[in-house]
Amino acid sequence: MKAVKKRSYSSRLRAEQSAQTRLRILRAAGALFESQGYAQTTMRAIAEAAGVATDTVYAVFGAKARVLTALIDHRLAPAGETSVLDRPEAQAVRAAPDARTLLHLFAGDVTEVVERVRPMYEVVRTAAAVDPELAGVLAEMDGYRMAHMREVAGWLADRAALGLEVERAAEIIWTLTSPDVARMLRDSCGWSAAQHAAWLEAALTSTLLA
Repeated sequence: MKAVKKRSYSSRLRAEQSAQTRLRILRAAGALFESQGYAQTTMRAIAEAAGVATDTVYAVFGAKARVLTALIDHRLAPAGETSVLDRPEAQAVRAAPDARTLLHLFAGDVTEVVERVRPMYEVVRTAAAVDPELAGVLAEMDGYRMAHMREVAGWLADRAALGLEVERAAEIIWTLTSPDVARMLRDSCGWSAAQHAAWLEAALTSTLLA
């Protein structure tokens, strides 16, 4: 029995250490991608910033593009949920009793998520112009985001008569919640997070609810 417990403890400890190493690599990569850009950031530089061997970075992620996509996934769902819609905040949106409450909760949550992800989105968007692999990553990101907004539009349609088809509602939500819109409002116009969320809630309410 003692041997079994020891093996179980050792396995759990190794898993925790692996998770900590992975997180340290992601944090180091995020800082480098933001400060130097994707093209100028090497796997060796990521390893040095994380305090691990370069081979470790390759063993965990395989390629630099996968480091970037893993970082985006981590910022979308920091607690490790499979999908951004599995987070407690998103489930609270799904459980909202009426359409207006749903849009209020959704606007507050999605602006926070976009603000976490936006720096990496900018890295991908810039690199995609010259890197075909990153262009594919950008298209993948936009595709996943559209799929998520279709679900939100469906939740909304379950609670209220919309002034348009669900697919068109999803397209509008996808557009208004885009990192590009957030960049223009937050960076170019200097809006606060609260102002951004309030505007988004008002825009979605006036556009989508019949």
